[in-house]
Amino acid sequence: MKTLYEVLEVSENASKEVLDKAYKVLAKKYHPDLQTPENKSEAEKKMKEINEAYDILSDDAKRKEYDDKLKTEREEIKTAQYQNNQQTYGNAYAPQNNNAQNSMSEAEYRAEQKRREEALRKQQKYEQELQKNMQAEYEQKYQNAYENYLRSLGYKIKHKWTWKNYKDFLIAIAVIIVVCLILWFFPPTHNWLVDIYNSNAVIKMFVDIIGGIITGIWNAICSIFTGEKIL
Repeated sequence: MKTLYEVLEVSENASKEVLDKAYKVLAKKYHPDLQTPENKSEAEKKMKEINEAYDILSDDAKRKEYDDKLKTEREEIKTAQYQNNQQTYGNAYAPQNNNAQNSMSEAEYRAEQKRREEALRKQQKYEQELQKNMQAEYEQKYQNAYENYLRSLGYKIKHKWTWKNYKDFLIAIAVIIVVCLILWFFPPTHNWLVDIYNSNAVIKMFVDIIGGIITGIWNAICSIFTGEKIL
C-alpha cells in the first residue's frame, strides 16, 4: 500500500516546510511541459498523484483525517497478520489424531511460539529502522535538490551551524593539534619543522601569532587559579 507520504517521498513526520519543498521539487521534475513526448502521459499521471497527495497533506484537518485512517488500516493489517500467524502456529502444532499426543509438549510449543514472536518483533524493528533511515535519506536528497534549484535561480543558500558542526570542528582542531605535537616531539620531523620556521618569514609570523594567543590564554587561566599575574 503506497501512502501519500511515499508519493511525495517524505517521512510521515515531515513538517509543512518539508512538504512544500518536496512538492516543488517533484512538480519541477514531473511537470508535463518539461517532459519528452513519450514520457508526457506518465508524467501527467504522476503529477495528478502528487497534486492529490499535497492537497491532503498540506491541509492540517485533511492530514489528520488521513493519518487516523492510515493508522486504522495498519492496525487492521497487523491484527490480520497476527491472527494468520496464530492460526498457522495452531495448525502446525495441533494433534493429528485422538490416540497420540502432540509431538511437542505444551511447554515446548509455548517456547517455540515465544521464539517466533521474538523473531517477528526483531524483524519489525529492523524494518522500522530501515524505513526511518530511508526517509531521512529521501529528505536529505530532496533538501539538496531544492537548494540546487534555488541556486539555479540565483539564490545563495546559508546553513546555520548546529552543535554537531561545532563538535566536528573542535574534533578536527584537536586532531590537528595532536598531530602537530607528535611531529614536534619526533626528532626527525622536529628538526625539519624548525628549519621551515627559521627559513620562512610568513610561517614564522603565523606560528608566532598562534603561539602568542595560546600563551596569552594559558597565562589568563593560570592567573585565574593562582591569583597572580604571569608575565
